[in-house]
Amino acid sequence: MDHRPERTASFHRRGVARALMLVLMMAVLPIAALAASNGQASGQGNAAKAPVGITVTLSPSSRTVDQGQSTTFTVSATSTGGFTGPVTFTTTGLPAGASASIAPSSVSLTSGGTAQATLTVGTATTTPVAKTDFTVKAGNGTIVSNAAPGQLQVLEVKRNFGVTGSVNGLLAPGVSRSVELQISNSGNKGIAVTNLSVAISQVVRTPAAIAANLPCSAADYKLTQYAGAYPLTVEPGVRTLSALGVPESGWPRITMYDTPQLQDGCKGATIQLTYSGTGQGN
Repeated sequence: MDHRPERTASFHRRGVARALMLVLMMAVLPIAALAASNGQASGQGNAAKAPVGITVTLSPSSRTVDQGQSTTFTVSATSTGGFTGPVTFTTTGLPAGASASIAPSSVSLTSGGTAQATLTVGTATTTPVAKTDFTVKAGNGTIVSNAAPGQLQVLEVKRNFGVTGSVNGLLAPGVSRSVELQISNSGNKGIAVTNLSVAISQVVRTPAAIAANLPCSAADYKLTQYAGAYPLTVEPGVRTLSALGVPESGWPRITMYDTPQLQDGCKGATIQLTYSGTGQGN
């Protein structure tokens, strides 16, 4: 029997199958490439989109205030990811005795917009003397901002006190005299004095020196400032440097220069001194 027609028919069927497979592959490849392209575009779009939220900043980041006084910060709230709507502020972490108020208490944000408010921090006379970190947030329902950091440094209240002095002895060319200071604390609590200074405000010549046109001025004298230890603890009342245990070597001193020029104009002259100082309550 002759089988050649069967082999010819079988070859023909295999050829059709291969041709059909090739056509299917050509049809599928563009679709797969398009799907891959669409997937990349979709992923890039999702990565570029910021989450809906609020960002808060505080300016300046740190303030210094005396006990019992108040200070202010500027709070800025910015919309991210297209957020819109009102937000309210909260402050946490302030020291004992301190209080916070924000005006306005609520601001309205547009998409991508920024709004500002003023944070006023008040302290009490009992607020601890220290540096304290605190935070400010803004929120709307379940949407809460970052915690913007801030710092408040509270200082002791400075006390008022008086300072006077007297020169121990008379001056002459080349002579130096110590100046005894007296510190008057009129309050009912002790003061920690942290600075004392003396200055020459005026030199008053005698009428005879003025009539004879004999000069004398502050340039004829030299002042050496207080060189004792700080702080000086001064209880209520009047205390001298000697009563406070400061040795005379640490007192201020005034010296009259011995110059080649005639200094008769300084005979009998009166030197007016001014005194100043700073201190804090104990």
